[in-house]
Amino acid sequence: MNVVLKIRDFIEKILLGLSMALMCLIAILIGMQIVFRSIGIGIDWTEEFARFSFVCVSFLGSVVAITRNKHIVIDFLVVKLPNIVRRWLLVMIHFCIAGFMVVCIYGLTIIMKAAKGVTSLSVSWFQMNYLYTVVFGGCILMIIASVIRALEYAILNKELPPPQGT
Repeated sequence: MNVVLKIRDFIEKILLGLSMALMCLIAILIGMQIVFRSIGIGIDWTEEFARFSFVCVSFLGSVVAITRNKHIVIDFLVVKLPNIVRRWLLVMIHFCIAGFMVVCIYGLTIIMKAAKGVTSLSVSWFQMNYLYTVVFGGCILMIIASVIRALEYAILNKELPPPQGT
């Protein structure tokens, strides 16, 4: 399991780097759009690529949120439960996240088949399946991260996370 955790940490570092690069790209693209519009030049592709980058950051960042246990939660009831109940509830929650991602992947495969050959409106070389592939990869990584997190709580007796509000 130790090797799996090292691989997870390595993947997390890569995803953080990609997310930071994409956030910088979003800032640059939005800045370009502001500058060019202020001088009367309209560029369509900057807004579209900023939106695509945001989708990628959202799905890649979700993987990091799972590995760091930093998703938005409402835990005022969960923290009042005994530790053993909390532990198994967290295991079930992470398996539910993995199950939901499986359903998302099923839907993505349908969408990817339907969108084969569909290109972006403003950039003819960018196929929409490129974006769906990133989302697909993010869902796969979320499944892996959720299962690892659940196994950490179930098998390794990993320390339970503190309440988010503290």
